[in-house]
Amino acid sequence: MDLMNTLDKKAIREFFSKGWMTHDAMWLVGAMQETGVEKANKINKNAVKAMAAIEIKRIMKLMGKPPNAVITTFDELQEIIDTTYKLILPEFMKLHYGFPEKNVFRGGFHECFAHQGVSQAGLIDVYQCGIIMRVLGWFDTLGVKYETTSAVFDGCMMHKTGKCEIEFRFHLD
Repeated sequence: MDLMNTLDKKAIREFFSKGWMTHDAMWLVGAMQETGVEKANKINKNAVKAMAAIEIKRIMKLMGKPPNAVITTFDELQEIIDTTYKLILPEFMKLHYGFPEKNVFRGGFHECFAHQGVSQAGLIDVYQCGIIMRVLGWFDTLGVKYETTSAVFDGCMMHKTGKCEIEFRFHLD
């Protein structure tokens, strides 16, 4: 049986995303046990942001964009964000995002898989969300300047505020 030829793109994305998320969760719990919560959270957030920098460069390459392309318009950024999420976003994450007006990107989770998993592990009170670091890593690597309406970058927004949503405002043409 040639499994790769029987699976569709969605099934492959789901499989590999679940594998990565499982590894991420197991690594974080193990790191917290070995190094302590504060150190593990710091390493995790830094690693996610660094991974995101590499990830967005790879996505830009897949899109045919030159290395170090300068993003000057919101339409360009919107295309990159849409392409990125269409490529990487598995259904189990239940992420929502949109562009309610020019130079505004909003996204979040109605149900957050990380919040659920960390809560089940009994670590929600000490967990520092790494998911937002992925998006910050993309934008920082792309060199786009932004402001955000969220002040919660420590801890878990879902745990602290009852919702997980962030809005970014850009100053692009």
